[in-house]
Amino acid sequence: MSRDDSQERTERWRRLLSDTRIGSGPRSAQAEAAGAEAAHRQLDERNDYSRDYDRIVFSSEFRCLHDKTQVFPLSTSDYTRTRLTHSIEASCVGRSLGHQAGLGLKAQGVELDPSHLGTIVAAACLAHDIGNPPFGHSGEAAIQHWVGQRLSPPGEGRKSPFATEAEWRDLCDFEGNAQGFRILNRLQSRERRGGLRYTAATLGAMSKYPRPSVLPGSRQKTKGVVSEKKFGYFQDDVDLALEAYRATGLREREPGVFSRHPLAFLVEAADDICYAVIDLEDSAKLGLVPMERACQLLESVLPEPSVRKPPRHLETRMAQARARAIGKLIPECVEAFLEHAHDLEAGRTETSLTALKPDVRARLEEITDFTREHGYWSERVLQIESAGFKTLGGLLDMFALSVVAESPNAEEKKLRQLLPLECFQRPEFAAADEAAQRPLRRDEAIQRLTPYQRLLCVTDYITGLSDSRAVELYQRLSGIQLPT
Repeated sequence: MSRDDSQERTERWRRLLSDTRIGSGPRSAQAEAAGAEAAHRQLDERNDYSRDYDRIVFSSEFRCLHDKTQVFPLSTSDYTRTRLTHSIEASCVGRSLGHQAGLGLKAQGVELDPSHLGTIVAAACLAHDIGNPPFGHSGEAAIQHWVGQRLSPPGEGRKSPFATEAEWRDLCDFEGNAQGFRILNRLQSRERRGGLRYTAATLGAMSKYPRPSVLPGSRQKTKGVVSEKKFGYFQDDVDLALEAYRATGLREREPGVFSRHPLAFLVEAADDICYAVIDLEDSAKLGLVPMERACQLLESVLPEPSVRKPPRHLETRMAQARARAIGKLIPECVEAFLEHAHDLEAGRTETSLTALKPDVRARLEEITDFTREHGYWSERVLQIESAGFKTLGGLLDMFALSVVAESPNAEEKKLRQLLPLECFQRPEFAAADEAAQRPLRRDEAIQRLTPYQRLLCVTDYITGLSDSRAVELYQRLSGIQLPT
């Protein structure tokens, strides 16, 4: 690689790894704030990306993942993964992917610190599922179904709480990825713009779908373009999304529609590896698939069989096969990343790293297809997901309709009081609220929001519930189980 090419790529990565804290204003304001905090950070050797990682770990939304479905909802087994353990395991894989990719880029002549890539990818992996509602993807489908059935889009004659098609699509196509972006940038430290103000690099890496719910001209998403498969931010958060993506220099293909950050491909690979390998292991542990067959599938990931005789104890064999499979898949994904590094940096790649390696994709698809048939679609899982569907729909019936009611009835007034006041707090009202001579009343807080914003406040609340808490709340409010 020529010296000019090396310098150009180094400069591009310097921007991709931007440590600008989103929501904190122009660089001059950031510098002033940093100076004020300098005395408190003299003994703090963490870099900005490590601070991002720690902020996610200590957040209540991250802790709540301990009782959110990965694959098997409300499992009574101590072994089965939840969204929390899945996110931690994906973060470990992500750190290895990021660090190894950084070493490879450095060998190609790019001047950067490989450990920074490892930390950014690890932090993004921690947060990649933080916006998932109770009962995982079934919960997403429940919200989408409820909105489609109970609320009208704008311009169809019937009264609608939505002013634009994009507002309607935000909720009719509700997306946990967009909710995750919202949590990090708005729902933590709600009184200030940007919430906990994560770095642009971390936000870019966690955004697999950096585009709004409605594409320009209301066009359909392009088949095969991985960054358009879903959407990554709500209209309510568009300013913060544009600030984050532009700070890292992502290619803006159309207004508000960006190519992925290169590190987002590594986050996706970590997730792909973990849910393929780990979900199969959980299915075997729960007795949904034969342990012997699960071991064989994981061992098939390896390029050639081990000359050593496999352990007689199947659980030991499973653990070894899982570790070796992950250990094999990581360098293969890093190899794909480095082979396509130039295109990834320029925003020209629209294929996942595992798909860039056809043999890897085939092996992972064989595993996921088997797990889907015998694990994801098991009777118990389907029964609980169906119950979860009714639970979230029931909670939306209660809370969503109460906040958009112009003249709430007696029941709706009580339901409003059950929603935490903080759900309706926004940074643009923070100064006025602080200066007020009396406590803010909940109805006043609701009234100053648009109907669309009120509905987002409800989905903020419901998606923040754990599986168990959602079920308990629904049963209590439905009279099935009274409070003790």
